[in-house]
Amino acid sequence: MNSILSNLLSLMPIIPLGIVFGACCFFLLKKPSAEAILMTIGSGISLIINILYSFLMPLIMAAQNLTPTEVMKYHTIVGVISFIAGLCFAAGLLILINTVKKNKIIYDQFPKSNN
Repeated sequence: MNSILSNLLSLMPIIPLGIVFGACCFFLLKKPSAEAILMTIGSGISLIINILYSFLMPLIMAAQNLTPTEVMKYHTIVGVISFIAGLCFAAGLLILINTVKKNKIIYDQFPKSNN
């Protein structure tokens, strides 16, 4: 019972990342553009890395009896990849914000009704 509960709790951080990745994929299908591609790549890599940290990394460390130095080496490599994924997502988001700001709808271009 305890291991089932701990496995369910380890899935909790993956749920929001999955939702963000799904939204980015939906945005990519609706409007294939540079910002959609960057955001999808960034969120996809973040989702994969989170799954790696949650499930595969403990199994790999237990199976290979890694030393703390080797574990730290793996964590550093994954951290750098995660940082690059975050930069991709942030760049896509900034481009999207800039695009939305340029295409801002002006509400004053239509006369207001007297009703």
